[in-house]
Amino acid sequence: MAWVVFVSLLLITGCSTPPLAPTAALPDEVQIREGRLFLRVDSDPPTITQADISLQGNAQAGQLTLYGPLGITQGRLRWSPGEAVWSRGQEQLRFSSLDALLTQTLGTALPVPAVFAWLEGRAIALDGWDLVSLPSPEQPLVARRRHPAPTLELRLRLAP
Repeated sequence: MAWVVFVSLLLITGCSTPPLAPTAALPDEVQIREGRLFLRVDSDPPTITQADISLQGNAQAGQLTLYGPLGITQGRLRWSPGEAVWSRGQEQLRFSSLDALLTQTLGTALPVPAVFAWLEGRAIALDGWDLVSLPSPEQPLVARRRHPAPTLELRLRLAP
């Protein structure tokens, strides 16, 4: 993520959204991966987000689409250098970076480059984070942040 998040973004529910044009920074050959996201942020009050997702891109440029029950699009997060956009229905929120968007919407930042590295199977150590498991056919990516507050847990499973 994510992250994808990744991210209260996921708590937002709404009507189906029309397809958006792919982010210009993404080449056509970028693989779209589908899966499931779980994010718990131990804020006051705590937030728990669960969604089916579609993810393409990398930490620099990408798109994350969140789906609710029956496959209805709940929202879409697009990012590229210098811009991040959260879309839900006709509503769009624009930010100067993915970090700014995630911090504003989740109340906390997420280590997007590390999440992408973890998804690739690279066990990058990150201060304040416990990498519980890298993704495999048997288990999802599981990472927990101990500090800074709020603590959180990210679980992400993508189909191969």
